[in-house]
Amino acid sequence: MSWRRTVALVALAAAVLLAAAGCAELLEILFPTTPPDGGTSSYGVVMGTVVGAGGADLGGVSVSVGSRTTTSNDQGWFSLSELAPGSNLSVVFRKSGYATTHRRATVPAGGSTFLEVAMTPVEASGTFDAASGALATTADGAVVTIPANAIVTGTGAPYNGPVSMTLTSFDPTDESEMLSFPGEYVGVSAAGTTVPIKSFGFIDVTLADPSGQPLQLAPGQTSTITVPVPLSMRAEAEALGSCPLWYFDVGSGVWREEGQGTYNATQGAFVGTVSHFTTWNFDVSYPRAFISGRVIDSTGNPVEGAEIRCWGRGWTYARWDSGETRTGADGRFHRIPVECTVIVNYRAQKGGHKSANLTTGPLECNMEYDVGDIFLDSPAMQAILTWGADPSDLDSHLVGPSQSGTFHVYYSSQGSLSAEPYANLDTDDVTGYGPEVVSISRTRAGTYRYSVRHFSGSGTIENSGARIELIIPTQGIRRFTPPAGQPSGTDIWRVFDLVIDAVSGISVQPIGDYVTGGDASPELWP
Repeated sequence: MSWRRTVALVALAAAVLLAAAGCAELLEILFPTTPPDGGTSSYGVVMGTVVGAGGADLGGVSVSVGSRTTTSNDQGWFSLSELAPGSNLSVVFRKSGYATTHRRATVPAGGSTFLEVAMTPVEASGTFDAASGALATTADGAVVTIPANAIVTGTGAPYNGPVSMTLTSFDPTDESEMLSFPGEYVGVSAAGTTVPIKSFGFIDVTLADPSGQPLQLAPGQTSTITVPVPLSMRAEAEALGSCPLWYFDVGSGVWREEGQGTYNATQGAFVGTVSHFTTWNFDVSYPRAFISGRVIDSTGNPVEGAEIRCWGRGWTYARWDSGETRTGADGRFHRIPVECTVIVNYRAQKGGHKSANLTTGPLECNMEYDVGDIFLDSPAMQAILTWGADPSDLDSHLVGPSQSGTFHVYYSSQGSLSAEPYANLDTDDVTGYGPEVVSISRTRAGTYRYSVRHFSGSGTIENSGARIELIIPTQGIRRFTPPAGQPSGTDIWRVFDLVIDAVSGISVQPIGDYVTGGDASPELWP
């Protein structure tokens, strides 16, 4: 076969796969990102936490990127690995009884992105007859009116029958509900301009048939929505009088302006009409100032890969004017747009660890301000353990050098990133699947050993489906899985040693054997 013919066939196969699977899936099919055990790879990881009402940890949330899916553990932690690097990846969060939400993530090659997500319980739900229409309300004053004979199926066919409906409204001044906001606080205006947006309130409406298939408003039909405005924003809303309506475009992951509403002072709400159902939002583009600065650790070293979150009343933002989302090797961030003439909150975060919340302002519009240094002790490397349903409890163990000799980080001694031993266990899962995350912020010369112990539950480590992702940003990601042939009676899988040398840096030495012992077993020590 000629070279040209071979290339043509590959191109044809790629085109077929692209049509069937989409760009991200195509990359994974043609160029697999899974490395051999212990080898490095440049795929990415999305990890994070999910909270529910009142900021409580929320387990059992389905988290998906394309065809890859995982579930948050009892502490609300999740981890999705082997993702093709890229920007604007759609991450979807679903749980029965909660409004579905979407986030966009930039996934770095050989690194991880951390998402903080909140999910809001559905406020009102019920069933109505499509032939009769409906009026649904929530306790805080959200209202949706649906006319009679106005529903179609996903294929556009007229629908007559029972309709299951959910309605949820959100307060953008409540930090937990602010984190339920789909996508980012940025949208495409009717003029086609991308602008940061500030929300006066948003609602989510879903319609489905008895089998759970989605339904929609028929072409040419409209629904009236009433979205309550938080008390602290009502004076501003009344002064505006009218406000643009925006909807969340699930396909592109951005907000799009469509229509306008008027403020009803009696109801304390904006009222408008919509032609389809998704999450709808009353927003304005706010006048801006810009902040710049630097992120350093407690020893004064710059922190690379940190994200900066800025927020105020009704908005939050984490992307600088150039489109970047994380600090470079010098730890600096540049020109993050923030609302001017008001107090602005900001902080740095990386790998689930956050700086103190800081404030600045009010700032003059169109000006740039340097807020100085933000102090953040964050993970320099992380080991993420995930597994299957059994055994129910696998435990991460990290042993290494400390100022006083050696340290042992595990469920009973979870450590710290800002003080000795500069290593900690972020989350300990005891009901299967994981993740468990061990982080190191500073290293000492010597050897660190990472192991996994079967603490409780049926099954073996070998058959647990366990996987370790060791993320060292300067080296990429290494994946480890249990070796075959686990001897009967063994309960510890010694995974790898990290050898820290002042000259040669970090060396990863796979171990991959099974030994016997408890939490204090000398086999856990290097």
